[in-house]
Amino acid sequence: MINLLKDILNPNNWLKVFKKPKKFIKVFNDRVNYYPGLKFGYTKSKVVKKLYMKFNIFFAKKNKNFKEFFFDTESNKNSFNTNFNLNRGHNINEEHFQSLRKNGILILENALKENEQNKISETFNKFKNDLENNNFDDYKDKNFTTTKGPPLSSYFTINSELSPDSNLKKINDQITKKIYGKSIHPSQSFGYQKAISLPEINIPGDNLWHSDRYLPNLKLLYFPFGVENNGAPFRYSIGSHKINKDYLNFFINKSGGTVENFDEEEKFLSNTLECEVPPNTLIATLTNGFHSRTPFKKETDRCALYLMYSNFKLSSLIGYWKYN
Repeated sequence: MINLLKDILNPNNWLKVFKKPKKFIKVFNDRVNYYPGLKFGYTKSKVVKKLYMKFNIFFAKKNKNFKEFFFDTESNKNSFNTNFNLNRGHNINEEHFQSLRKNGILILENALKENEQNKISETFNKFKNDLENNNFDDYKDKNFTTTKGPPLSSYFTINSELSPDSNLKKINDQITKKIYGKSIHPSQSFGYQKAISLPEINIPGDNLWHSDRYLPNLKLLYFPFGVENNGAPFRYSIGSHKINKDYLNFFINKSGGTVENFDEEEKFLSNTLECEVPPNTLIATLTNGFHSRTPFKKETDRCALYLMYSNFKLSSLIGYWKYN
């Protein structure tokens, strides 16, 4: 918010408004309406951070779906299964949602039909070939980023609709409706990572334990080729998605969402799960909980399709009554 005010007062930005008013309106709306993350307007003031959080948490609690998954913090000593072989109808049932509700993670093996799996696999195989040959012509119209590691990381976003008859859409619609209160169209980000030197350096927001935001958040990860133990599998801290006093105090006292010291690890990482998965596995996870990929243990690569929900914005949070 502070940076936004500075930009509003900058006369150079007013010139841009007159030149490209439509673009300005879109950028301004995206910034104002952004679903809150962990930057808190770039302030370090704990008082301001508390105000941000209290305002947003107030509305998050009004969403009965959020309340069920994120704010029901009663202790439960029962153990809930996280891994399931998805049924032929590709229906997400109550037992599946119970894993998300209690654990914060759901692992679905044999998630997609063979033709869907093959199509996603072909996209990754083509990209790996294009990457090796420095051929990026097909990605100019996509949101594409690449870094030269270590590890080498490349992501490209495809803003297209999921096929209406695809099982990926069916799974997406069932899970988002249960979590957010309505089905939400995702952005599809193809993530390719390759270990080019070992051991890996620590990378905040990647191979270090972290949270994506302090508010309810969902991410789906699909692994067409599977991930072995030495290939940087996803890991999750069971139950860390529950939003309580200790959880909120962590973000008030931190400048980011990374777990860095022993006391924090004891509190938030007491029960962790490392997800070595076979090909054609989808992981649904509540990523306000603490998670990361593990560091690569050998020089190999990792392919994951990420479904994320930028269409759920601040106005969606405040307008909770639309979805209840």
